[in-house]
Amino acid sequence: MGNLSNPEKKRAREHAYLIAYQTDVSGFSPQEVAETYWEELEEERGKEKKEVKELAERLVYGTFRNLLEVDSEISKHLKKGWVIDRLLPMDRSILRVATYELLKEEISPAEAVINDAVELAKEYGEDEKSYRFINAILDKVKRDVGK
Repeated sequence: MGNLSNPEKKRAREHAYLIAYQTDVSGFSPQEVAETYWEELEEERGKEKKEVKELAERLVYGTFRNLLEVDSEISKHLKKGWVIDRLLPMDRSILRVATYELLKEEISPAEAVINDAVELAKEYGEDEKSYRFINAILDKVKRDVGK
């Protein structure tokens, strides 16, 4: 993954968030969603770089393989009475993938992971405050994992 530029890593994270979101709302497996996602993307915008696709899939598949641990980590930082299922689906997907990356991967410094999540939450978040919420939760996750 070291051969990807920072903008390429951000693109991979964006794809991962969108695939995770579609997996969350569709009930299909991450693999099924990814296959359809890449086909549709190729029709719309052309082929994505192989390494970007591989990183996106590594993040999504890792997130769903470790979902209990990821959700448990996020849940520790939600306000009393809130559960992960109450979060807006896109916010939940961004949080899950970014939390997985903070917990299990060494692709980029934690600050870069959080920054990309916040930037993409500004674009895709379902509420104008989504990015602030995501930033606050991920800062706490970062502290927990000691990065």
